[in-house]
Amino acid sequence: MQFFAAGSLVSGLCLTAASAIDLHLEFAGGCSTNGGGYICQGWNPDTCCSVNAGIYFASGSFRAIPGNWNIQARGHAGLNCGPIREQQDSAGRDYIFLGNGPFGGLGYGFNNRKMIRGATLNARDGEETEGCAQPDVLYLPDGTQYNYTAIAEAGQATEELVSLIGSGASADDMPSFDVFKLDEKLVL
Repeated sequence: MQFFAAGSLVSGLCLTAASAIDLHLEFAGGCSTNGGGYICQGWNPDTCCSVNAGIYFASGSFRAIPGNWNIQARGHAGLNCGPIREQQDSAGRDYIFLGNGPFGGLGYGFNNRKMIRGATLNARDGEETEGCAQPDVLYLPDGTQYNYTAIAEAGQATEELVSLIGSGASADDMPSFDVFKLDEKLVL
């Protein structure tokens, strides 16, 4: 019986580790993907997703949350991953919308983690819990997606991308980024 319980625990931990949440940083308010934005795919807990270029987002959403997870979704104010501006618990939902931006980044953690009275969310057990990392995907208002990781690694000017997205650019307006274009379009 102990073997079965231990096996169930190990397989449960493996399933939890295999599941992760998609975070959407959205330029348009109301958690709309129509204004373009960034996606942090398969994001792990206690890591903040931010473009790290002083960019603010009107809203953010957390998608594909496993039903048995109880997370605290966090929208960070200020540049990058600053103090928490808005937070919500998942309470069994697979989607959370944060609309009280502007946000500099998004992150989440598990509600059932041990809290130390008086400690902040950023410093549990004497270590940082919110590291800051860049998103994986950039998408335009028309749904065209780009590999943002490859764009950043190639040293492309991300400021140019932000201004193009803000002006409602389509893929035709950005031929120099075609090499980074993903085959799949985001369903808007």
